[in-house]
Amino acid sequence: MEQPVRLKTDDAVAAAVSEALMLKDFFPEFNAEHLQKLFPHSGLFQYEPEAVVMRQGDLGRDIFIVYFGGVRVQQAFGSMAAELAALGPGTLLGEMAMLKDGARTATVVASMDSQIFRLDFQDLQYILKNNPPLGDHLRDLAKKRQG
Repeated sequence: MEQPVRLKTDDAVAAAVSEALMLKDFFPEFNAEHLQKLFPHSGLFQYEPEAVVMRQGDLGRDIFIVYFGGVRVQQAFGSMAAELAALGPGTLLGEMAMLKDGARTATVVASMDSQIFRLDFQDLQYILKNNPPLGDHLRDLAKKRQG
């Protein structure tokens, strides 16, 4: 499988990440420089149509934010499979990775040319350990999205 290409981030990408993670109260003027400092191991990646972003059953703790394009969320149930959702820009994916170890519960595939920000778990671990208020905020966000 071809690896996604890493792209340059700018203030527009930073704004999208800030909005998806609701960072306004922590960083009112979040920009590309803040993005790089806060998430040095993370980045924006280009996914071709039908490229797998994450696969059901794989272990993974990174979080993804759709910046441009769209994805399909699919889940297999034994020999059957179903498409659960079609999602677009601003969507947060894989946020349960922050709350627990374990396998991915669905497969996410790019439905078109897409740019997706991958928030590396190494960056999340650092925040959870060294910035308790921000860590609590991100945990709460994931719990709310869990339903």
